[in-house]
Parts: sequence; C-alpha cells; structure tokens
Amino acid sequence: MSRTGGRAAGPLASELAGEEPVWAEELAVLPPHYGIEDVPPLPETLLYAWQHTLVDVSPYVLPLMVAGAVGYSAEQAASMISACLAVMGLATFANATWGNRLPSVLGPSGTDTGAMATAGAIYGAPAMWMASFVGGLFETLVGATGLLVPLRRFLPPYVCGIVVLTIGASLARVAGGWVFAVREPGVLGLAAVAVLAIVLLVVVGHRYRLGLLARGAVLLSLLIFGLGGGSLLGLVDLSAVARAPWLGLPRLFAFGGPGFGWELAGGAVLGVILGYVGSIAESIGDYAGTCAVSGIAYRVRHMRRGVTVEGIASALGALVGALPLTTYAQNTGVIATTRVASRRVIQVAAVLLLLYGLSPKLGALLVVIPRPVVGAVFLVICGMIAVTGLRLLASAQHDETYLLTTAISLIAALTLPLAATAQKDWYNGLPPVARLFLGNGVVIAITLATTLNALLAAFLSRPGDREPPLLPPETSP
Repeated sequence: MSRTGGRAAGPLASELAGEEPVWAEELAVLPPHYGIEDVPPLPETLLYAWQHTLVDVSPYVLPLMVAGAVGYSAEQAASMISACLAVMGLATFANATWGNRLPSVLGPSGTDTGAMATAGAIYGAPAMWMASFVGGLFETLVGATGLLVPLRRFLPPYVCGIVVLTIGASLARVAGGWVFAVREPGVLGLAAVAVLAIVLLVVVGHRYRLGLLARGAVLLSLLIFGLGGGSLLGLVDLSAVARAPWLGLPRLFAFGGPGFGWELAGGAVLGVILGYVGSIAESIGDYAGTCAVSGIAYRVRHMRRGVTVEGIASALGALVGALPLTTYAQNTGVIATTRVASRRVIQVAAVLLLLYGLSPKLGALLVVIPRPVVGAVFLVICGMIAVTGLRLLASAQHDETYLLTTAISLIAALTLPLAATAQKDWYNGLPPVARLFLGNGVVIAITLATTLNALLAAFLSRPGDREPPLLPPETSP
C-alpha cells in the first residue's frame, strides 16, 4: 500500500475541502428552532428578515463619521449611506448563497471605518479611499490564499471570545448613547417599555408555544413602540419619508478611483490595513458565534470563504463610495434571541437591504424610528453578543495562559479607549497609529490577546502538554 493511500487520504481530502474544524476545542452549540437549511413559511421569513435589517444601525452612523472627518457635505454623506446599504445587500446575499453559507449579515465595519476616518483626517479623502481599496485587496488575498489556515492557531476560541465580548461592549456604548439622545421622561419611558416588551413577548411566546411572537420580538417592539409610540409622542417625522425619492442608484467612482484622483500614501495604507486585520479577527470570532447559535460545527471553509467575500466586497465597494464590510455580531445576537438561523431569511434580508440602498424612501422609514427606542432594543442585542463571547471564553482550558491573557486583554480593551479619548489634547497629539490602537477596543483586544496567548503558551507550556483531539467529521451546510 502506498503512503498516500488508506487512512491518509481522508484527512487530506477533508483539509482540502475545508471541512476540518477551525479549532481543536469542541464548542458548545445552541440548537435553533429553524436551522441553516430550513425555510420558514413566507410570512415568518419576511418578518424575521425585516427584523435583521432593523438592528443594523452602522450603515447610517459610520458614513457620517467618515464624512465629517474629511469634510464631505450632507449630500455626499447621504450618497455614502445609500452606497453602503446597496453593497451591504449584495455582499450579504453572495456570502449566504455562495460564500461561507452562514446566516450572517455583512455591513460597514467600525474597526475599518475608525482607521479610515483617522487616515482621511490626516492624509485626505483621496488617500483614504485608495487605502480602503488596497485594504480590500489585502483581505481578499488573506482569505483566498489560505493564509488563515496556519494562522488560526494564534486565534483559539477564547481569543475570539475576547474579541466578540469587546465588540458587544463597544456596540453597547453606542447603543447607550442612542438611548439618551432625547433626554425626556416620556421618550426614555418608551425606550424602557420597548425592552420590557421584548422580554414579555419572548416569555409569552415560549410559554404558550407562540413561537412567532418570541422570534419576532425585536421587530414587533420596534414597530409598536418605535413607529407607533413615537408617532403618538410626535417623535416620528414622516415628512422625511415623503420627501425621499423612490429610486437612487449608486454611482461608479462617486469619490474618485484608481487613476481618477485617488492618491497612494504609505501611512494611510498601513493604518487602514491595521484596521482590516482587526476586522478579520472580528469576523473569525463572529463566524464562530454564528456557528454556535446555528447548531453546527465551525469549519475552515466558513473562515476562508467568509473573509474572501468580505475582502472582495470591500474593494469593489470603495469604487462606489461604500465603506469596508465585516460580519455583524448584532445579527448573531438576533439569531441567539430568536433561534432562527435560516439562510433563506438572511437572503431575503439582503434583498431588503439592497432595496434600502436603491430606494432612499424605504431607508428613510428606518431612520425616523426614535433613536432612544432603537438604542434600547440594540442594548438587548449587544447583551446577546456579549453572551456569545462568554460562551467562547468558557470553551477553553482555564490554565495560566488563559487567565492572564483574558484578564489583561479584556480590561485593557474595555477601559483604555475611554481613558485615552477623555484626554483630548494629549490623544489628538498622538501619531495616527497610536490613536488607532488606543482609541479602538477591538484593535486592543485582538493585538493583546493574540500576542499574549502566543508568548505565554510558549513559555508556560510543558513537554507533556498536548492539544485535545480535533472534532469528528460532521456534515454541515
């Protein structure tokens, strides 16, 4: 018998197909009500899909931050929002259908966007867009060439858990700011009732076997207390919806392009690529969380294909004025809350997102929901994201490497950005790379966690230590 025959062919074929597990540790999974390949009835599918689109506030917020950093007008910022939504829909559909085939929503990355805003403020908009385009190509190569496969040993489950938990806490700070955007007792009370309604709908739905109530709790709460309650309190301005046009197509080279005014600046490229590295690590953790709440094992192909799609979408998106994309942790939180992990739901949500981008009138309907209500509901989603991170943290062996890495990385990621940005004069005087590191909790988390895990594991490991066996093969979509 040849050395390549027999039992050796099985693992090799599994590795080439990407069916091998990402990590040696076996992660706990949460069986969903609707699995990845399940197709809910059409009314439920539409409800769940719309619900996913309502928790993604980043497409409306992050373009404004970038536009402000480079001095764009309100019309240019609106153009960026529409482009982000259109590319977001196309990329989400492509990923759920041909990419890693997970029920994930792709959208503008806070990590990438923070790096872009810093680069744009220092080097100018033409250099910022070129850096974003190059960063997208970089991410595409990282995913398509299989570079992540040998590098995954530096991103064990608990390290990704640290990143996901940091994402949940960082998003919660944004959500908390939205809660107090209107500091009036009636509005704050409406926000509190919206959260209470989610709890009641989930409890009633599970207790009396009314699954639709439980799984649609987020959307129902936003519609009833956001649009309905907000209208009664005079907080919803539907005239903005009436003024918005029905159709608006993204424009190629809206803010220039390679050879059409963009500039190549090494410092801007370096800073933005650092943001892309943080975004890749964020996505790897998000894929793990999505697999866990979808009831399937986390495979190498999920990681490789997902990062490749994100890179392609980010590079092409820059050509129409869209921000770089990542996989959203908040939608993993929605799946954990509703227990609906169907890819069909995400495909329909992708079509809705595309319509938002092509029809400013539909997108305006979401914008008019009072921010305190959206923020309060978003806090629930952030909590579910944090719980997903805690589940990843709990999967590891609690040895000295785990304890030191988790303690230092988490406390630094959760406190340093707040402390550093509070010292405005000192912080603004720092070099761009230093500001990128100190001002972004996710970048701090991924940098410290991967570095400490590698160093401590090398110095604290003993000759008799060995990794647990890999997961057994499993058929998953």
